[in-house]
Amino acid sequence: MDSIEKWVSVLGSIASIGAAIWAWVEASKASTSAKKAEIVKNEIVDRRKLAEVSQVHAETSRVLKTVSKVGPSCNPTMLRGVNCAGIAKEVEEFSRFINEQSSHFTEFFDNKAKELCAALNDDIEALSEAKSFEDKKAAGKSIYYKINDFMPTVKTLSDEKRESITTRFN
Repeated sequence: MDSIEKWVSVLGSIASIGAAIWAWVEASKASTSAKKAEIVKNEIVDRRKLAEVSQVHAETSRVLKTVSKVGPSCNPTMLRGVNCAGIAKEVEEFSRFINEQSSHFTEFFDNKAKELCAALNDDIEALSEAKSFEDKKAAGKSIYYKINDFMPTVKTLSDEKRESITTRFN
């Protein structure tokens, strides 16, 4: 009987060691899968951020073109028939959009998007209420220059996001 108990004990030990090795292999596979899943998740997040920043770039370009109607190069003849209140409304919507996306523009304690939004508030109101050519042009120029100054920030961020994704995933 002792001999059978010893063999059963040895076989039980071997089975336990085998099960432990199998569990370790499976845990290793699960860990590898979890790491791959994390990489895929990060890629999806980075691509979403790139898409959002690219949209900010496109929207900034579009609104800059719209504002140029009342910007630095406008004259009284060009301003006839231009709906300044409509342009002010578009800038207001752009400001709201930029504010929504402002988390992409935080650098240390500065946030260029929030700064732009705050800087545009008075100009939007001034353009919307402007009656004379001089008032319209002054508000339009101010808006144009502020958005134009923001454009390099958007372009730089867009390029950085694109390059980081290209470098990391190619």
